[in-house]
This record gives sequence, structure tokens and C-alpha cells, in this order.
Amino acid sequence: MTESRMTEQENNENRVLSFGEHLYVERKKQNLSIADVAKATHLSEKVIDAIERSDIEQLPQPAFVKGYLNAYAKYLGISAAPILEEYAQAVPHHQEADLRPRSTLASEANSNSPLVKMITVLLLLLMLFAAVYASFSYYKNAIVENDIELDQQTSFSMSDTEFVDQHDGVMDEQLNSDLNSAGQEVIVVDEIEEVDVIEESTDVVANDEVYKPGEVVQNDVENKKPVNQLTVEGDDRLELFASKMSWLEVDDANGENLYYSLLEEGQQVKLSGTAPFKVFLGDAPQVKIKINDVSVNIEKYIRSNNIAHFRISVDQQQVVFH
Repeated sequence: MTESRMTEQENNENRVLSFGEHLYVERKKQNLSIADVAKATHLSEKVIDAIERSDIEQLPQPAFVKGYLNAYAKYLGISAAPILEEYAQAVPHHQEADLRPRSTLASEANSNSPLVKMITVLLLLLMLFAAVYASFSYYKNAIVENDIELDQQTSFSMSDTEFVDQHDGVMDEQLNSDLNSAGQEVIVVDEIEEVDVIEESTDVVANDEVYKPGEVVQNDVENKKPVNQLTVEGDDRLELFASKMSWLEVDDANGENLYYSLLEEGQQVKLSGTAPFKVFLGDAPQVKIKINDVSVNIEKYIRSNNIAHFRISVDQQQVVFH
């Protein structure tokens, strides 16, 4: 081998490959065709050929070419950094704007244009405003619907209580009228608080019962459940204790209304049914709750007006809010 031929071979081996040649050599090593690369990178075969020949004149603006080179290198599984560096050396930044005329295609618009930046910012602000407005509307509607539901439930419960009170008053008046029409003198009382002896000259009406003169009555009102407390079969237990007066309404999972009335100060109520229990409290901070002997913390469900409305059950000794 002559000295000149050896020198030429050494120069070829030491020559730094261009950005396109680097990709061409790697493609050949992996036995891939230009069509394979074009299909994987979604580029045309013409663009791939121009890249491998490092033909800057046949390539679009550098901003697009950098993306092409990244995609090509990623497909081949090699680092894009040295290829981009070689491309940057081949296309100095101060000459980038003069290499090719600006494209009139929308897909190749310069993203650094002030107009494009302004439109992008406006679109982002519009999307942010729309998201905030949608979130506000959603939560506002949810709160209004919940308040309407609570108002309807409270109104319904109060109406039932008033109906019971009016019904009891009508029954007492009717019973009194019937006894008076029979020529009997009667006294109507709400309840007999202790062991009483009925006076001989009068009849006493208490708790919808007529007691004759001379009859000894043992009051057992304290042992009776209130008329607004329903006992149903169920494996779950709900206990409530009011440190101060509070309205209470409880439904179980079967839709049974277990309780609706005021809890007096110091009053404790024990209910049984099927969980989850639907609970409405009028002065929630004053009420302590246990379900199946597990204490319940309802602080996060108490509203600014001290009303609370929630559903609870127990799963493996853990309180579950529904």
C-alpha cells in the first residue's frame, strides 16, 4: 500500500461524521431501511434522505429539524445530544433565520413569534377561567341542592311533630267531652309524675287512660319510649348523647325513620337498625355519637350554622362516611 493511500484511509477513519452520516451509519448497523424510519417517525422518506445526506438546503427551519433529529435518534435507540451538537455546528444560530424562507404553512409557524405567544397566553388564561368557573358552579349547585334537601327534611319532620301534638290535643278534648256528656267530672293532665291516688270525686285522664276515683296509679312514663322513636330489627346500634338541646332525625338503610324530635340536655338515645344510618343534627357540636361502640368524629361535616347531615356505618371497627 502506497503512503498516499494509507494517509487517505487514516483521514477517513479520523474524520468526524456529520449529523446525517451519524444516523445513516447507525441505521445501516441495525439493518433498517429509510421506509422503516419514515414509518416509525411519521416523517417522509424525502426528509429522512435529506437528513442522512446532511442536506441543510432541503430541510425546513432548524426548530423543526431538531425535532426530526430527536425522533430519529430515539427510534434508533441512541443519544440525540451529539447529533444535535453536530447539527448546531453545521447550522450556526445566527444563520438559522437566513437558511430558508419562513414557511407559510400553519403547521410550520414560528412558535417564537410574539403573536403566537400572545395567543397562547390568552388561550391558557381562557382555559383557566373556564375551569375555575365550572368548579365554582358545580360546588355552588351542590351546596344549594343539599340545603334544599335539608330544608325539606326539617320541614317534613317538624310538620309530623306538630301533627302528633295537634292529634293528642284533639284526642284529649274528645275524651273529656265524652266523659262530660255522661255526667262525669274529669281532670285532664299530661302525665302522672309519681305514685298518685285519684280523688274520689273526679276521674283523671292521663296518657290517654281514664283513672277512676280511689285508683292508685304507678307512673311508668320514664320507661316508655317516646312516640317519635321507632324500634326495628337490625344488627347495628347507634347511640347519641346531647350535652345541650339539639334536633335529631335518624333513618336506617331500609328507609325506616328511627327518631325525629328534640334531644333534651343530658338526654341519651339508643337506636338499632341497619347501617348506614342517615343522621341529621340541628346543633351538631352538642351531640356525641357512637356506632357499634365506635366513637364518631363529625367535625368536618358540621356547617357554619352548626347543622350536620351525613350517613355512617362501621367496617372492621372503622367509621365509614357515605
